[in-house]
Amino acid sequence: MPSFAFRTALSEDAGVRSGFALSEADMLAHLPKTHSLREGLEADVAMRVGSEDYADTVGDLLHSLGATDEPGMPTLGIRLMKLIGRDWREFATLDGMMAIEAVASHYLRLRNSNDAEQVAILAELKGMVAGKAGVWDALQEAMTYHLAFSPFFTRSVTHADRIALDALFASEHLPVEPERYFDQRFINYLASQPERLKDIHWRQFEGLTAEWFQRSGYSVELGPGRNDGSIDVRLWNANAAPGTPPAVMVQCKRQTRKVERVVVKALYADMLEERADAGLVVTTSDISPGAASDVSARAYPVTTANRAQVQRWIEAMRSPEAGVIAGEFE
Repeated sequence: MPSFAFRTALSEDAGVRSGFALSEADMLAHLPKTHSLREGLEADVAMRVGSEDYADTVGDLLHSLGATDEPGMPTLGIRLMKLIGRDWREFATLDGMMAIEAVASHYLRLRNSNDAEQVAILAELKGMVAGKAGVWDALQEAMTYHLAFSPFFTRSVTHADRIALDALFASEHLPVEPERYFDQRFINYLASQPERLKDIHWRQFEGLTAEWFQRSGYSVELGPGRNDGSIDVRLWNANAAPGTPPAVMVQCKRQTRKVERVVVKALYADMLEERADAGLVVTTSDISPGAASDVSARAYPVTTANRAQVQRWIEAMRSPEAGVIAGEFE
């Protein structure tokens, strides 16, 4: 098969399963540099790729995009064993586990093609794990993930449900849903690619900050992005009465240079104007020594969340496989 066909297929398979609309350039950019298929994919040559190698490559891409916890494409049996943990040997030998995997894989193929025989095979599968506490639940979860991520099964996702990865770096548009400020797929991506945090669009950085505090229990007001008077996010405690001054006023700085003292002074002036309790500078860099000195010497109630702190927020919000809907196997 020509390499361009593999590039197209990998972009589509990884995109559908990660929730991103991936270009071929996006796909290649997230394929590990030392990957065995990279040389062929970057050239216009004929390639022979085994089905397991292809599936593992899709898994490598999903991991790079933040959609899964580990690279590669685990077999259904490996997924089941990991979900059960070391206790799996208490209910099955290795041969028994392989038998469960074989029947479960056959069932998923029938289910994927809507074959009527799936009913009988599902009954057989349930019988194999009957009486083994927790195993059926773990098997359903393993099958759900296998259906969602393996390229051997069809997953129907419309283009409208996918988001362009480039939007994280080039777009001011944030989610339109109430009380949602930053897309979970972007959170997972940044957890997997922490070095890209400094490259995201400034408006997306504001959305990320608002998302963290909304999940932390604050009432959040995200500014319009432009002409916002330098205050990007206002926070109130959840039980604050209407009209109460903000508990925290937040200034976001997506930049590589350190935040200057003029930013801190301006934030403090805005806090006094609105009678806010505290101020916070959130940055992809850090606060400058001069700014830190002003905060200390003048006792400004202003703190900083630097790049390391923001990365901890991202890790805390990370939720790989968040878009996977539990299957119904009844």
